[in-house]
Amino acid sequence: MESKENVKHRNKEQTKRKLLQAVGEIIIEKGYSGLGVNKIANKAGVDKKLIYRYFGDGNLLVETYILEKDYWLSLADKLEEFSEIQTPEKAREIIADILERQFTTFFEEEAMQRLILEELTSRTSLMAGICNIRRNIGASLLKHTDPHFKNSEVNFRAVSALLISGIYYLVLQARINGGTICGIDINTPSGRKEITKTIRHIIEWAYEIPKKKSKGN
Repeated sequence: MESKENVKHRNKEQTKRKLLQAVGEIIIEKGYSGLGVNKIANKAGVDKKLIYRYFGDGNLLVETYILEKDYWLSLADKLEEFSEIQTPEKAREIIADILERQFTTFFEEEAMQRLILEELTSRTSLMAGICNIRRNIGASLLKHTDPHFKNSEVNFRAVSALLISGIYYLVLQARINGGTICGIDINTPSGRKEITKTIRHIIEWAYEIPKKKSKGN
């Protein structure tokens, strides 16, 4: 027979999960501005007092949701692993994989699409803080690739900036307007395959230029 402590813990975790799920559903339906303690509690079907008991306040609940769902924030735990990369070949593969997964994950996460859109069009202290964490993670990753392009005409930070921002815009355009860009429809599996393939090609091209220069010398 399950102990009272185990039952209490399980019920607490189930309630927390309901609240986090409610946050995502409200973001999809009404955007970030639609969030509020009462609305979240009603959507989850629980007493709003539990939000304060388990999360402290509504802002921490929303922050917890974003920390779970934001793709770049999920990479924070892998920074140490990335710091062990020593060769350009290994870095090239890992970065291509990271950006391919960013595209796929962002395409699938409707709530994050709404949040990024609101981050671009309005400013809140919470979203500004999340954006700053995201920037720090990106900087931590790129400092390990900088040596691969030393004395090279390739600015890999600029390459990364174009790819990351391009992924965000491409997905938002397709999801909100349902349109194509340059004839590519990423709402189709074949269109998404072309994008992920090209992301990898761009990373490979960027890494080939310093290699060719080195051989020329």
